[in-house]
Amino acid sequence: MSLFDDHFASKNAASARAWAMDDDKNGSKKEKRHEPAAPKMGVCDKCHREALVRSYRTRQTDLGNGAASFGTVIKYFCEECAPKSRRERDADVPQLSNKQVKNLMRSAKKGLL
Repeated sequence: MSLFDDHFASKNAASARAWAMDDDKNGSKKEKRHEPAAPKMGVCDKCHREALVRSYRTRQTDLGNGAASFGTVIKYFCEECAPKSRRERDADVPQLSNKQVKNLMRSAKKGLL
C-alpha cells in the first residue's frame, strides 16, 4: 500500500470539492453590502429630544464594586448628535486667512517649522 493509493487520491479530491462548494456558499455572503439602518422616531440618548434617530454602536466602560467592565452598547442618536465620520470632521477645518498663510510661509522659510 503506497501513499499515492487510489483511496487517498479520492479522499483528497472529495475534500477539495467540499472546500470549493463551501467557498461558493460563503462568497455570496461577502458580496452583500451593509446598508445603514433607516431612521425611526425615538428619543435621542444624548439630547433627550424626540426626533428621527439612528442606532450606533458605542463602547462603554463601567466601574462597580472595585471591578471594571467594558463592552459595546447600542445607542440612538439624532442627526445633530450623531458621531461624525473622520471625513466630515476633516471637511469642517476652517480655512487660513491670507495673513496666516503669509506668516506660515515666512516661518517655514526661516526654518522655524
